[in-house]
Amino acid sequence: MTKTYTFNTIFYEATRRCNMACSLCMSSSNNPEAVKASRAKELSTAEIEKHILDTARQIGIKVMTWSGGEFILREDALELVRLATKYGYESSICTNGLAMTEDKLKAFHEASDGTLVIAVGINSIENENAWTRDGDCDLAQKVLETCGRLGIKRHCVVNVGKHNLKTLPKTLQWLVDNGIPYNRSPFTKRGSGCGHFAEYGFTREELEKYIHPELRKHANGYISYTPFFLDPELHEHFSKGQKNVTVPQSPSIGCFCGTWLAIGAEGNVSPCGILLDELDAGNVREKPLPQIIDESEIFQNVLDRSKLKGKCGRCRYQYVCGGCRAMALFHKGDYMEEDPTCFFDPKDPSEKSEHEEETSKIFKRYVFMVRHAGRNMVKKKD
Repeated sequence: MTKTYTFNTIFYEATRRCNMACSLCMSSSNNPEAVKASRAKELSTAEIEKHILDTARQIGIKVMTWSGGEFILREDALELVRLATKYGYESSICTNGLAMTEDKLKAFHEASDGTLVIAVGINSIENENAWTRDGDCDLAQKVLETCGRLGIKRHCVVNVGKHNLKTLPKTLQWLVDNGIPYNRSPFTKRGSGCGHFAEYGFTREELEKYIHPELRKHANGYISYTPFFLDPELHEHFSKGQKNVTVPQSPSIGCFCGTWLAIGAEGNVSPCGILLDELDAGNVREKPLPQIIDESEIFQNVLDRSKLKGKCGRCRYQYVCGGCRAMALFHKGDYMEEDPTCFFDPKDPSEKSEHEEETSKIFKRYVFMVRHAGRNMVKKKD
C-alpha cells in the first residue's frame, strides 16, 4: 500500500545558463559544453506539467520553487508559473536579479495570481563580497526594493561560509530591519563551489562562534538552520503532532530533507536542492513522482530520522533538527551520518543544549509571525 506523505515545496532547478548564476552552493555546471548537453535533455513545458504539476498534489505539495541557473531565462518561464497557478500551487522564483526587470516582476506576479515570492541570493550587503555572486549587493537590494514597492512578497537566501563570516551580522540585521525573511544555505561542494569547499566551507568552531549566535537572534530567519535546539515537546504542542513520517511539519524546522524535495532540470529527484548532483532517487520521466518517494531507499531513509547515525541518532533534537544531511554527505560520505559541523555532542537523548531556552523563545515568535502576519512576514513601516 502506498504511504501518505506531505511535502511543502518542490524545488525545480532549471539548467544553468552560462551568463547567470544562483548562489555559490546552488549553481550548476560552469562548463558551456556541459550546459549545452544538459539543456538538450531538460524537461519540456508539457513534461513538467505531466510529470510534476499534475502529480505533486498527491504528496501534499503547495509551493513550486523555480530555480537554476536562472529560471526566468527559460522561454516558457511565464507559462510554467501560469500552469502552476492553474494547478493550485504558489510560486517562488529564485533569482540573482541580473535579468529581472520591473515589467517581468509584474508579469510573474500576475501569472501567479498574487502568490509570487521572489527569493534573492544576498550573501552579504557589503560589496567586498560581490565576488561571491554574479552581481553586487546593490543589484539584489534594487530587486528587493522593487518587490516591496510592487507589493510582491520577498525572501532572501544567505549562503554562509568563510567568505562572509565578518559581514553576516550586518547582513542579517539589514534583512530584519527591512522586514525581509530569509533562510541560510550552507556553502557546499556543489557546482562552482566544488573547488572551494575546503577553503570556504565553515567549520564547527565557526558555526558555534560566529554563525549560529547570529541565526538564533532573529525570528525573521526561516527555521531551516541546523543545529536547531528546540524543545521537542514545544513543537509537538504547536504542530499538534503533524509529521511527515518522523520529520516535523506545521511548521517545518531543522533540516529541509523530508519537507522539501528537489527535481533537477532533466527530471532527477533528490531530497534536497543542494544534493541534486549527489543523491538521485529516480527520474520523473521513468516513474511517477509519488512512486519515487514511496519506493526510493533515499526518501525512506531521510523520512525516518530514527535511522540517523552517530550523535544525531542519540540527540534530544534528533527529530526537530535532524542535522544537515548535506554536511553529513560532503564531510563524511554518508547522508545519514552525524552532522560533523554541529557543535553539540550529547551523550544520550536526555542531555539538553544550553541554547534550548533561547531557541524556544525565538520559535514562539516565529510561529506567531507566520500564523498572524503571513508566511513571508513583511514588516509594516510606520
